[in-house]
Amino acid sequence: MKRNPIDQWLENPDNKARVFVWITKGMVITTFLITIGFILFILFLVGII
Repeated sequence: MKRNPIDQWLENPDNKARVFVWITKGMVITTFLITIGFILFILFLVGII
């Protein structure tokens, strides 16, 4: 008997797919935020902002 509820929950392929989709969304949002922050930082260094 497994005692880890996360392993039991991830045995279902639908749940694995749901986790994959949410992780992918998180990575995309993080990438956009880092890009926007880097552009603002460069503009601040140049003196435009």
